[in-house]
Amino acid sequence: MAKKKSNLISIIPAFFFMGTAIGVQVGDIIKYSIVGLIVGVIVYFFLSYRNKRINNK
Repeated sequence: MAKKKSNLISIIPAFFFMGTAIGVQVGDIIKYSIVGLIVGVIVYFFLSYRNKRINNK
């Protein structure tokens, strides 16, 4: 079987763009895009840690 490629890194720009879209609607683009970037990085590290724990069992 071929090893499945992990596309987990694409979560970071997805959260960034969601934050930017919310910022455009609210009127504070920079603040919400930075919050989206931070949340994306946190979710990325959480999911990569969870996947490593599941794969090691």
